[in-house]
Amino acid sequence: MKKIYKLLTILFVGILFHSCDDNEYPVPPASTVPLFDFVIDNEDLAPANVTFINNSIVPANVGEATFYWNFGDNTSSKEKSPIHLYTNPGVYIVNLVVSTATSLEIKEVTKTIVIKDPSATGTPIYFTDGSQLYQALINDQAPVFSTIGGVNMQSSYNMALDTVHKKIYISDSGADKIYRVNLDGSNFEDFRTGVDQPNGLSIDYQENQIYWDTSSGIQRGNLNDADVNQVEDFVTGQSNDPDGLSVDVLNRKLYWINYNGDIGVKNLDGTGERILIAAVEGGTIKVIKDRIYYDEYIGSGDIRLKSASLDGTNVTTIAVGIGRVVYGIGYDPNEDKIYWGDRSTDVLMRANLDGSNPEAWFSSTSDTRGIVIGQKQ
Repeated sequence: MKKIYKLLTILFVGILFHSCDDNEYPVPPASTVPLFDFVIDNEDLAPANVTFINNSIVPANVGEATFYWNFGDNTSSKEKSPIHLYTNPGVYIVNLVVSTATSLEIKEVTKTIVIKDPSATGTPIYFTDGSQLYQALINDQAPVFSTIGGVNMQSSYNMALDTVHKKIYISDSGADKIYRVNLDGSNFEDFRTGVDQPNGLSIDYQENQIYWDTSSGIQRGNLNDADVNQVEDFVTGQSNDPDGLSVDVLNRKLYWINYNGDIGVKNLDGTGERILIAAVEGGTIKVIKDRIYYDEYIGSGDIRLKSASLDGTNVTTIAVGIGRVVYGIGYDPNEDKIYWGDRSTDVLMRANLDGSNPEAWFSSTSDTRGIVIGQKQ
């Protein structure tokens, strides 16, 4: 009986292996994957040569591959890794199509290339999508944003621009850090580490201090102190999770907004802490002239940008219909306009301080957070 069982077992295994023969159930060939990188010379300024590095994956069994490049300026190439000269500034959509002779695949990939105008002037504006830093100029031309290299974050929501020392400070709630970097992206470094989920940032030039929020309060640090652990508690016991904050340099006060309710205020000398406006949930606040500007969560998909006098009275609505909590309000004193991002549509908006003449100023392909604006060039 054991011999019969053994024989049946051998026959079953044989049939199993035969049924898995490659001739009957062939493994599909690996697919072609179009990939490319690029390097721009002349500091990304027109005219600039762009070297395209073709990293496409083309398996041997798919046959000969043909590459077709569309450079986005009405020119093209069939070279594998071409070099292309862009003579004019602009934003160019580059498309690579890979077709194969045997498997008859047609695969494509697209990337955006920004060639800057060397003669362009204006007011620099920056935002982050959480992991990268972007820069453009505010002028009479359509905005052209480009990525500032060398800056990498986990989950950044806000920034502060130091116009005196030409630095940008970036909070990273994902890494529990605050970074510092030059305006061109060089010298990217840790400014403070071990910070509890920082979001909002604001600078007090008079005392050379920078303020940031934590999950339960507000801290500050000396701009000239290189010790990444140097911190001082300024506001404590905030159970509603502070997110945005702003220094009023003229009246020597700090304003902050809690994610789960209340706008608070405190004198920079440590006195006079109080709730300014109760039960306001939001992510950002900014002092502009003699008013505060902030977002208020009304309901899901219903965020409103509002303004109030510095004492919390005379509340007005600046914008409605914002899809998600706002992080970062920018102010351009040259045109007297405010900027904010709608993170549902990835649109960077702007309007007059009273909310009039709103416009979609820039449509991004990523989140628009932490908007800061520099000095006009």
